[in-house]
Amino acid sequence: MKLLISGFTNFSTHTENSSQIMAEFLGKTQIPDITIHSVILPVSFGQAFEKLKIEIDSFGPDYVICLGLAGTRQKISLEKVAINLIHCDIPDNEGIFLKDRPIIAGGDSAYFSTLPLNEMVELQTPYPVEMSFSAGAYVCNYVMYRLLDYVKDTKVKAGFIHLPHLKENRDAISASLVQVIRALF
Repeated sequence: MKLLISGFTNFSTHTENSSQIMAEFLGKTQIPDITIHSVILPVSFGQAFEKLKIEIDSFGPDYVICLGLAGTRQKISLEKVAINLIHCDIPDNEGIFLKDRPIIAGGDSAYFSTLPLNEMVELQTPYPVEMSFSAGAYVCNYVMYRLLDYVKDTKVKAGFIHLPHLKENRDAISASLVQVIRALF
């Protein structure tokens, strides 16, 4: 089985991005019977999904998991739904600042993750995992929505996971993500 993992670069006032650190870690992690490829995306409405799409097309994954930073959260958040909305509190790294705009004009209102979230959230992990019903309305939600729209008529399973800041929890968060990944296969 093939798994594509993405993370994001730093943005706004964040000097490190948990998603980048974990995507790079997971890209080097050996899990039996799983080939993992990682990619780091820019925090950019214009470039993030385009870069992810290139990786999907060239790698041909069975699963795609996008990681993002949600600095105020205290748990690993498995995102259930992406909405067709961009509504920024801060600009992306290219200075794009949009309010109340659809991601795809006339597109579906929302897409649901196709990962086995119920099974994943019930795992006994070193760091707490929760189900989340809001991926926000920033670049993370944008990428999740575009991803799910792109793979909707394929066999690729896809979703998004928000991470808290790592701080002293790096080992527990990384071990928890490995368990979550193993639950896919």
